[in-house]
Amino acid sequence: MKKTKTCYLTELDVARLEKHAASPGADARLQDMLDEVLERAVIVDAREIPANVVTMNSQAMLVDETSGEEMTWTVVYPPDADFTHGRLNVFSPVGLALLGAKRGERIRFTPPSGTQKVLKLDKILFQPEAADDFTL
Repeated sequence: MKKTKTCYLTELDVARLEKHAASPGADARLQDMLDEVLERAVIVDAREIPANVVTMNSQAMLVDETSGEEMTWTVVYPPDADFTHGRLNVFSPVGLALLGAKRGERIRFTPPSGTQKVLKLDKILFQPEAADDFTL
């Protein structure tokens, strides 16, 4: 049995994610991906989310402990995604793995290349809720 980590999501993020997954023309797989995340999610009020958890529009620094490579990504909704500028589509394998993860955790995901990667969530540089911004 695969051990799945609990992730913490805010009510607003879940509502918006549902909206994106259900939007006309959205890939049907988005809803399946979202359902998978929601199965292990604890949904909390935005004001109760811990500051060390990645939420939508959070900027996080990750480290590939094998290569020592550091990367900074912001988890965004599909219309705002721009991988070259570090704006990661939440519906990508790494985006979904990162959403709800806690600082210090290792996230596992399988990118399109097919080789599983493990990255350590080193720092959360920005989290809207910690900055008292509940509209992002």
